[in-house]
Amino acid sequence: TEERTAWDHAIEYYDRQIAPHDLLFGDGMMAVNAALMAGDLTRAAVGPELRAVLESAAPVYRRHFWPAHDRINQTWITETSERVRTIAPDTVPRLEKLYGVTWFSTPVRIDVVWVGNRQGAYTTDEPPHATISSGDPDNKAWTGAEIVFHEVSHVLVLPLQRAIHSALGAAANNHRQLWHVVQFYLTGVAVQHVLAARGITYEPYMFSSGLVDRAWGRYRKPVEESWRPYVDGKITQLQAIEATIAALTR
Repeated sequence: TEERTAWDHAIEYYDRQIAPHDLLFGDGMMAVNAALMAGDLTRAAVGPELRAVLESAAPVYRRHFWPAHDRINQTWITETSERVRTIAPDTVPRLEKLYGVTWFSTPVRIDVVWVGNRQGAYTTDEPPHATISSGDPDNKAWTGAEIVFHEVSHVLVLPLQRAIHSALGAAANNHRQLWHVVQFYLTGVAVQHVLAARGITYEPYMFSSGLVDRAWGRYRKPVEESWRPYVDGKITQLQAIEATIAALTR
C-alpha cells in the first residue's frame, strides 16, 4: 500500500508538472537532466518538490522495474556497441566528409534508458550528451547503430543547420525541421553505404520506420533528389541546399 501510494503520487506529479515540458526545450528541463545525469538531486534545478517525489518513487522503481530494465539496457549496449565498433572506422570518415566537420576529440556520453522520449532518442550539445531508448522497437539491430551515429551527429550538423536556416531566409520559420530531415538522410545513407560494402542490405531509419512519410512527407522527394548527388560527390553542400530550397519553392 505504501509503495502504491508513493508510485501513484509520482505519476500524478509527473503528469502535472513534468510531462507538459519538452525534454530539450522545456523551461529548466536540461538543467534537471544534467542534475539526474550527475546523480545530484540537491541542485537548485531539481527543487524540493521534485526531489521528494524522486526519492519516494526510486525505491519502488528499483524493486519492481529496474532489474528487468537494466538487463534490457545492458543487452542493448553490448549488441549495439559491437555493431558501432565494427563500422565506425568507415562510418566516421564519411560523416566527417558529409558534415564538413572533424569528429569528436573527447568521449561523448550516451545514456541508454528503458524510455527516453516519444521519438526514441534525443541529444543535447552543451556538452554533447545523447539519450537512447532501449525499449523502442525501432532501435534494434543495425538501426540501433545508426541511431547512435545519428544522435551524435546532432553536434556535427550544427554548421549545416545554420547554413540551411540562413539560405531559407524569411521562409525559415516554415521549414524548421528541414535540417533534421537532411541529418537523418545523410547519417542514414552513410551507414547504408558502409554496410553495403560489407554485403549487408540496410534501409535507413527514416524510411524503414516510416518517419519521413509520417512526419515530413513534403520533404522526402526534395531531400532525396537534392542530397543524393552531394553524397555521391557530384555537387557541393551549398548546391544541395540551394537545390532543396528551389524544389520546395516550386
